[in-house]
Amino acid sequence: MSCFSAMNAPLLGEMEQTIGMLERGTIVTKLYGKQRRPDRRRLMLIRETQQLLWATVAAHSPRSDYEGAIQLREIREIRVGKHSKEFRLFAEECQRFESSKCFVVLHGTNFKLKSFSVVALSKIEAENWVRGLRYMVRDTLAAPYPMQIDRWLRREYYQIENVNSQSTKSSDQGPTQVTIKDFKLFLASVSCKMSTSKFMECFSEDVRRKHDLKFDDFSRLYQKLLQPNNFVNTLCNSNGVFPYSQDQQTVRQLQLKQFLEIEQRELNSSDLSAASIASFIRDLVQDVERDVQEPHLTVAEFVDFLFSKQNDIWDKKFNNVFMDMTLPLSNYWIASSHNTYLTGDQFSSESSCEAYARALRMGCRCIELDCWNGPDNLPYIFHGHTMTSKIKFMDVIKTIKDHAFTTSEYPVILSIEQNCSLEQQRNMAQALIEVFGDMLLTQPCDRNEQHLPSPFQLRHKIILKHKKLPQFDDIGNGIGVTGTLTQRSSLAAGGGGAGEIDGENVRKVFKEGVLYFRDPVDKSWNLYQFVLTHQELIYSSEINESRNGNSEDDDFGVSLSGTLKNSIQQKQKDTSVNDELHFGENWFHGKLEGGRKEADDLLKKYKHLGDGTFLVRESATFVGDYSLSFWRRNRPNHCRIKLKHENGTIKYYLVENFVFDSLYSLIVYYRKNMLRSSEFSIILKEPVPQPKKHEDQEWFHPNTTKEQAEQALCRLEMGSFLVRPSVQSANAFVISFTINRKIKHCRILQEGRLYGIDTMNFESLVSLVHYYTRNPLYRNVKLSHPVSQENLVQVLTEGAQCALVATGDGNVASNYMGPNLDEYVTCKALYSYKASKPDELSFPKHAIITNVQRDNSMWWIGDYGGMIKKHLPANYVKVIDCATEDYNSMNEEGTDGRTDSIEIFGAVASLFESNEPGIIFKLQIQTPTMQNPFVIGFDNQEIAYEWIKAIQEAALVASQLATERRKKERTARVAKEMSDLIIYFRSVPFREHSWIFQEMSSFPETKAEKQFFQNNPQLFLTYHRQQISRVYPKGQRLDSSNFNPMPFWNVGSQMIALNYQTGDKAMQLNQAKFRNNGQCGYILKPSFMQSDSFNPNNPQCNGLNEIKVCLRLIAARHLFRGGRSNNPQIVVEVVGASFDSGVKYRTKVNENGFNPVWNETCEFSVRNPHFAILRFEVQDEDMFAETHFIAQACYPLTCLRQGYRSVVLRNKFSEELELSSLLVHITIESVSST
Repeated sequence: MSCFSAMNAPLLGEMEQTIGMLERGTIVTKLYGKQRRPDRRRLMLIRETQQLLWATVAAHSPRSDYEGAIQLREIREIRVGKHSKEFRLFAEECQRFESSKCFVVLHGTNFKLKSFSVVALSKIEAENWVRGLRYMVRDTLAAPYPMQIDRWLRREYYQIENVNSQSTKSSDQGPTQVTIKDFKLFLASVSCKMSTSKFMECFSEDVRRKHDLKFDDFSRLYQKLLQPNNFVNTLCNSNGVFPYSQDQQTVRQLQLKQFLEIEQRELNSSDLSAASIASFIRDLVQDVERDVQEPHLTVAEFVDFLFSKQNDIWDKKFNNVFMDMTLPLSNYWIASSHNTYLTGDQFSSESSCEAYARALRMGCRCIELDCWNGPDNLPYIFHGHTMTSKIKFMDVIKTIKDHAFTTSEYPVILSIEQNCSLEQQRNMAQALIEVFGDMLLTQPCDRNEQHLPSPFQLRHKIILKHKKLPQFDDIGNGIGVTGTLTQRSSLAAGGGGAGEIDGENVRKVFKEGVLYFRDPVDKSWNLYQFVLTHQELIYSSEINESRNGNSEDDDFGVSLSGTLKNSIQQKQKDTSVNDELHFGENWFHGKLEGGRKEADDLLKKYKHLGDGTFLVRESATFVGDYSLSFWRRNRPNHCRIKLKHENGTIKYYLVENFVFDSLYSLIVYYRKNMLRSSEFSIILKEPVPQPKKHEDQEWFHPNTTKEQAEQALCRLEMGSFLVRPSVQSANAFVISFTINRKIKHCRILQEGRLYGIDTMNFESLVSLVHYYTRNPLYRNVKLSHPVSQENLVQVLTEGAQCALVATGDGNVASNYMGPNLDEYVTCKALYSYKASKPDELSFPKHAIITNVQRDNSMWWIGDYGGMIKKHLPANYVKVIDCATEDYNSMNEEGTDGRTDSIEIFGAVASLFESNEPGIIFKLQIQTPTMQNPFVIGFDNQEIAYEWIKAIQEAALVASQLATERRKKERTARVAKEMSDLIIYFRSVPFREHSWIFQEMSSFPETKAEKQFFQNNPQLFLTYHRQQISRVYPKGQRLDSSNFNPMPFWNVGSQMIALNYQTGDKAMQLNQAKFRNNGQCGYILKPSFMQSDSFNPNNPQCNGLNEIKVCLRLIAARHLFRGGRSNNPQIVVEVVGASFDSGVKYRTKVNENGFNPVWNETCEFSVRNPHFAILRFEVQDEDMFAETHFIAQACYPLTCLRQGYRSVVLRNKFSEELELSSLLVHITIESVSST
């Protein structure tokens, strides 16, 4: 039962110490806005009021004389680092601050949050603040109702004290007091209307009868006024008796259980146990005197519980994802935002990255980016042709990456409104790939899919909604798409990837085969696999045997030589590891070289583990059998595990007639059951640890870091290597080795006793390293030069001395080398570039450009292909670490080392004879962007001629297609690189037939109203069962107001894009709808909407399940309106199907906003509860009979709990109001069952 969920977890141990430090306070640097420079302040946590305060360093009493405060309940996010507008405003000044010392607190109750940016004195202090504040925010939100009231009262009391203290200082009066007058003013501020005579009557009953109030007096008076003596009458039965209290004073455990079962209809037996109820009462009252076996509640405390969030009308089971998430996307409503970047109106408001973070954290899954040409060849995002401010595209997508999956793991859709040039679109595409990486969806989930994928399939994916170029023959695999050669050639032959193609548009593979390519390091000719398409020549050192000579349909290239085939087969044979269950277990030691004696030595070494310590080994005496060796009574023992054949299968046994299907099963059994013989009985316990023979090897470095390995290896010859433990995983090692003046890091995973690289497993690190001294580990590199500890120290020492000589500085930094990385860097070309001036550098895509100086933001200077100190466009390259490219064998992110390509456009091919051994012809390829030609070797004249002809033909086709592509790009105003990234949400104008599931259409609200409801409503009901549509506000809504989304949801439209920054009724309904299903942003449509007979305006449709609602509006608390008195009334409304929608009840006006009582009842029927949202609105009626908004609460009607329930009230932005709630009694009955 949800009301028994955990309240306050006690502060213990380290966290208690951290909170204590925060309460004492620390000195920080606080960043202010434009009007004020950063300054030092004392920052402290006030636990009893749940506030974060800051004061001047010189303040004598910071708790009362403070500069500002933040309520912990209003904190929405705590960020580490310099991620706020204040840090950006003072970027130059803040460069001296380490990011690890900086943090930002985002807080507020509106859509646009306030940021509190500070710099701590140390990294540890910053970590303590972040960890402590996150803990305290959770603690604040989970606090029981009585504690929430106490904290609120203390905050109000201390605020009065603080105000009085300031006036006392100015008038030189006596000590600060809170008086009767102060309390009366406080009551007025909380809308408690009371005559002076009645107020004095209440106060005169106070036993102290003093004119100054201590906090206990203040609290007691408040509690007396909050719950008048006669309030319990509203809960009495027809006989005027409160049925759940025998003495009308207390509610006992048994009576509380009866109340929960009968009134609240909570029948979960485990939560209604005596222990659960007792624990709940103790957590609620937090009274040490009632911390007894059978605690109780007073009637007043019972009423407090009824008003509390623990008794929320919302059923908390809907806080989790429970719907089927495996259906096509068109089956779901999707939380969607319009002009997400705006924080206010559509004409002159601020654009902000924070708006994206806020919307995503609120559960929004479709966000909009309006892109316009910006500086540095990358777009700005803003509302075009208006006065709204501009933000950088790169900043926005980085923000999206940081916050996309904080609230929900399901896909985020970027709706891109494209207004940029083709050049900037290409840069956008590259930026999206670089920032999002694997998050970005660049190919279909299934090549043969017939409908949209599901949210489950697309978890943690970013999907782009954008226009796509008309399909034509130039189908590539898009910018940055990587993969093995098999994947890329398969893509070339079969389409897919970033583009959908039919039989006529298949990307043509001109030729493929195994040819010779010269290694750039050792100049030897090695066999590579090549695939030629009309776009590029792809080559790889990984040779795919199945694509060369093993297929009857293979018309290209040459088959693998017999020697090469034998090499591959031998490699597979050498690395095959027994796949029986026991083989990877720690207790299995395989074949011990020393046989029984080595087993004895191991058991003696680990005898401290006690009797039952054991290992299993291959028998040295009986070949094929195994031996069990174990420690018993201070000596080793050995048993033969015998094998026998039964019905064609091998059986294992120690005791005759008690056999097992596997050695693994035998050992598992005897680790739980006694092994008995005539001489002994024992249970196998701890296995003897596997010998770590690698620890004695010169190449193993247990204490060497990644940085030290890189600094040493970069000075050593190719093939130099060392092995070190991984810092990221306890069960992993890393081989660091050199190749082509680069350092690679290959991860080795240890599972059980086996060590694995990719799919290959070895019984020890020693055997793994030995294997790769004889076979290539990466490309053609073998582990040939082990680095010993002595070598490592020598090289590092020399490196440190070189660094000192180079810098002329006598201080050695923490690293061994200290080059100025800001002066010279290495870059990799993102695109090809042809120089237009003599001082410019030409280079192909993927070129490595060295000695790059970043002189300005537009043009850099670098070296490539023999050209020295030439200018290059900065946006055509990215900076890389030339010394360290990590190679993760288990999850490789790129294939630069194994697969590469050259563009074939504009290629000129020439063939000439060679006098090198084994190579009779060389094929030279030169493109306009190449500094040096690309050369391929052949040992067969006929094949050489076939390849030059194929390359010439491919180059001609590439030229024709490039012309056609440029023409189509200009016509559609869409760059191909951007188009290639659009997989599913392809923006197209709506058409009434020939729908393609990957396409979608968008409609302004006015057009959607006409199309969906007037012209052809049945067509759109069918359309929305398989296609996705998006509806957005009309352009005339300059104030960022929203339209009613409900009618559009009801006809199946999935994306109703609203202005999230506007706190209006439409957004309140949106937040209520998507609060369901764990606030994941996806709501499964009811199954009846998939029926051809469904009509949203027909109450007789099948599957609607009509219900009857009986609602009693009993009372409310804390209905404040800006510190002024109010006359509240409650309006109950249903928003759903057209035949259900409307105001169902309006209470009388009550002249008390503090604790009004209505006790009024209404009944109504809802014929389609699946569409219905129940909305409560609290209004204030002024002296002119005009109504003003105070609070609201919206709930899907299917997500409510019955009985006496608290309706937690919210502001217009759907943020909870402190202590503000309604008390109602609700029953929901199915009409069909009555």
